[in-house]
Amino acid sequence: MKRFCVVLVVIVLAGACSDAAPSTTSPSTVETSTSVPVPTSTVVSTSTTSTSTTEDAAPPLPDLSGDLTWFAPLPPLATGPGRPFIGSDDFMELFDPGTGWDAAASHIQVFKLYGEWVAYGATDAELATAVRAIRQRGMALAVEAGPLDANEGCGVGIESFAGTDEGNLIADRIQRAGGSLDLIALDEPYYYGGIYDGTNACGWSAEKVAQEVGQYVDLMRSRFPAVIVGDTEPTPFPVQTETYTSWLETFREVNGYDLAFLHLDIDWARTDWPAMVGEIVTFGRGFGVPIGMIYIGNASDPSDEVATSVMGARALRLEEEFGVHPEHVLFQSWVDHPDRVLPESEPYTFTWLVRSYFEDRDLLGIRSEGEGANVAYNKAATASATNPGDEPANAVDGDTGTIWSAGSSPPQWIEIDLGGVFDVAEVHLVPSQYPSGPTVHRILGSGPDTGGRVELGVIDTDTTDGKLLVLTADAPWLGLDTIRVETTSSPSWVAWREIEVIATG
Repeated sequence: MKRFCVVLVVIVLAGACSDAAPSTTSPSTVETSTSVPVPTSTVVSTSTTSTSTTEDAAPPLPDLSGDLTWFAPLPPLATGPGRPFIGSDDFMELFDPGTGWDAAASHIQVFKLYGEWVAYGATDAELATAVRAIRQRGMALAVEAGPLDANEGCGVGIESFAGTDEGNLIADRIQRAGGSLDLIALDEPYYYGGIYDGTNACGWSAEKVAQEVGQYVDLMRSRFPAVIVGDTEPTPFPVQTETYTSWLETFREVNGYDLAFLHLDIDWARTDWPAMVGEIVTFGRGFGVPIGMIYIGNASDPSDEVATSVMGARALRLEEEFGVHPEHVLFQSWVDHPDRVLPESEPYTFTWLVRSYFEDRDLLGIRSEGEGANVAYNKAATASATNPGDEPANAVDGDTGTIWSAGSSPPQWIEIDLGGVFDVAEVHLVPSQYPSGPTVHRILGSGPDTGGRVELGVIDTDTTDGKLLVLTADAPWLGLDTIRVETTSSPSWVAWREIEVIATG
């Protein structure tokens, strides 16, 4: 998840995952404690080396044993290979006195900071400001961090292998900032320690990963005795439900206590993701480990409106369509959007999304009515050909994480039945394309009075995966009930992440 890799020569930030190789900061004299179970109902988190008068005056911590809402926007961070995203421009404004997000904040129990930002990215003043403001709002402070130590090539440059050196650095910086760490969300140790099979993979057994994680937990509890530690794991193929139910069982067998929670970083291209989440949530309830769901947009989302609409649509699909209600809900980003977290009163900011989720769910999801609405959303689609599993419906589901693919080269077409007659202002297209290169797409429309299909325009340009293409009408195209996109030239198989038809009113 959070693709922040830290590749170290001395201490060099280079990547996109707060999870890379360990820093050179030494844990030196830190003693490790015997690991003992810490119940998730613990509500006091104390530092072993610092106290804070600001914390003394702050509201009490929330009850962390029940349902929890987490907030984790991406802070400003240096870009690098694999992470071209800088974070939300107004991230630090969240911690200014009087900043307008009181309603959204009232629904949040846990504010999660990225380990990379805490260890390396934040200035002392920024970290102290964040720690103080989080406590003054009565929220628990969490950090996401990679617990595994790399050795002899194994784990070098791989997510989750930030290790104990970075863990100590995180602890040092939070304590110097006058804070205490209440929760740690481990950054995908089982997947990257045991399942991942790419360059520098370790290929450890589940038992070995559990032992390594247990040592990290011992270390962090020696610094913050009451800290609550849970896990975050991804769901790409070949991961199945049993992958993580077995992981929870193995962790208990090896360490004698449970992970405090398991948060799911979903592969949105999987059509079975809601069912899989439901199965894991059901298991977790019976096993006694709360399951959490991360709602996030896509790297290819072109705007804050698209990103927050996708997040809302995913929440509605899981919770209302499938009836799955995880104990933990996380609003998080490690991609380009949302760029703005504030104010909560302005549509499509991150705090607006959080507030809407709790106070007005009718605002969530993709707009399909009114001026500027996407009238192609969830409409019937047909195509010239289809790669198995990449159905035409995926191009109009409001989610650029799924695709329609013809499974072959041009010429190919996809056609959308709008289910009614609309005046159209624009057609938005997000390609799924590899390799990048010159493409030609004809956009055609038809309606009751058009006398068949008419050409609305041609897009003839170099295109790349996930980059938005827009065809805008000089004057609205009137009375259309179908839109067809024909690709006549491309270096790639023909595939679309999303096709939107924007109505005039």
